[in-house]
Amino acid sequence: MTNRPRHPCLFPRFFAGVRGPAHALPWLLALLLILPSALAGHPAAAASPAALGGERLVLAFYYNWFDENTWRNEKVPDFPATLYTSRDRGAMARQIEQAQSAGIDAFVVSWYGPRIENNQTETNLRVLLDEAAARNFRIAIDFETQGPFFGSSGDVTQALRTLLATHANHPAYLRVDGRPVIFFWRQQRFGVGAWQALRDEVDPGRQTLWIAEGVDIGFQQVFDGHHLYSVAWSADPGAQLLKWGRRVRAASQTWGRKIWVATVMPGYNDTRTGRSDAFIRGREDGAYYAKTWNGALASAADWVIITSWNEWPEGTYIEPSQAYGSRYVDLTREWAARYKNGEGAAPAPLSPPRPTATPAPTPSAPQVVVPRGGVNLRAGPGVTYRVLEQLAPGRRLLIVGRSIAQAGDAGWWRVCCAARGGAGWVAANVVEAHGPLAQVPLAQPPVRPLRPWNLPEG
Repeated sequence: MTNRPRHPCLFPRFFAGVRGPAHALPWLLALLLILPSALAGHPAAAASPAALGGERLVLAFYYNWFDENTWRNEKVPDFPATLYTSRDRGAMARQIEQAQSAGIDAFVVSWYGPRIENNQTETNLRVLLDEAAARNFRIAIDFETQGPFFGSSGDVTQALRTLLATHANHPAYLRVDGRPVIFFWRQQRFGVGAWQALRDEVDPGRQTLWIAEGVDIGFQQVFDGHHLYSVAWSADPGAQLLKWGRRVRAASQTWGRKIWVATVMPGYNDTRTGRSDAFIRGREDGAYYAKTWNGALASAADWVIITSWNEWPEGTYIEPSQAYGSRYVDLTREWAARYKNGEGAAPAPLSPPRPTATPAPTPSAPQVVVPRGGVNLRAGPGVTYRVLEQLAPGRRLLIVGRSIAQAGDAGWWRVCCAARGGAGWVAANVVEAHGPLAQVPLAQPPVRPLRPWNLPEG
């Protein structure tokens, strides 16, 4: 990629740099009279990605804070095809390879800062960067400005300093024209003036690319590009993307070249988050995804970002799932190729759904599959413990512990998480267990009840 000037737009730089004596004023007045008519005759054209070095990037938001407590019916509308925890290196490798197969160039990973204690966004990021480097994949940061460890603008400043001194220098970190890319979430927490001072302190030479989020284009005075994290609130996302693409181009005329990052989404469903304003935007068997992609293509997006690879609680995931198989990975592959080849809009959806479900890959985390007929989930490892619920056939649960097998007993698995929340126990001889079972730790059972539960008295 070739280097590009920071401010390709000549006129803002010219007027900002005028320091001449008073006799220069007539020339300036003449220019001011000429400019409106000149600009009126030459409306701003949508800049092509070639202006950024020629690479049409397809990115995807990625979240790395999932654990054994995530996969509950009351928390997420669907489950991954292979249940996982975000700390699992094998799961990271699988996700990177799946994303690469879909034409995705980089994950944009939510980050709460460099603190290690109680912050798996940092510890998991370190592993993810190494896994990405091993596969020629790239990683960028989505800086969570309202994260729990950013109590002040000083905390944000220090975290950005650390980011630029560490992760941004990793071989897998996403760079465009040699400049590390940083996305921001909710930068509206601070005003434009505060961001100007902060950036002057952290990145005075503008050696990085900062991408703002939201509906206030005024932040482009300080930032280098803009995206909308979500367009799911609109039934016509294509029109919204066209409008925002034009707004970013207009900002380029005022503040210098800006990057338009168009958002594409398969749908939305946050009804299990407990939010008072939760809603569903139906996937329409891929048609809504197509509307967003067609809008991105029509808006001449510099880059495209997918919301999301794996935001499960908000139902925006394209990662292979138990409900959709690899449907949205397959659609992404076709749309990404269309975008990178410079093609125009296409009918929706591109490919018909597969007639049969895609088999789940071999799990990288230990898990059980409930067989036909279902099984009881119990409070402890034995039939004398009460039944918590009946698990439906085909259900997958993570194995988080095991009991010591006794004579005449095949042992029990402690699994997580069932529909009513929390963990429970299933008999090892009535379920299918998969994955690296040797690494499952022993789990301490609860106190055994005095008499069997769920059995008649007498």
